[in-house]
Amino acid sequence: HTPLGGAAANTELFGSVSCLDDQVLKGLAKKYKKTAAQIALRWGIQRNIVLIPKTSKLERLKENFQVFDFELSKEDVEIISNIDKKYRTNQPAKFWGIDIYG
Repeated sequence: HTPLGGAAANTELFGSVSCLDDQVLKGLAKKYKKTAAQIALRWGIQRNIVLIPKTSKLERLKENFQVFDFELSKEDVEIISNIDKKYRTNQPAKFWGIDIYG
């Protein structure tokens, strides 16, 4: 489990920010006339990753379903794949006290 948009709420605890604030995703969102979340979800779908988006807001639920009416170009999939921030938004080791990820 890793939050798509909720990571910003964990900044103090995890030392990271939401991927939805990433300038690459924002730029692609503008290009495709979608949200950064939709770009991130579509990228996962095109890479055959099982995604289980969760939200308590009806408008975001509808938005999450609007990822099947477009496709990212191969170049744009590669651009997103090359984003490397070197952090995790969900780090159980911080709670368990064991560095299980090395």
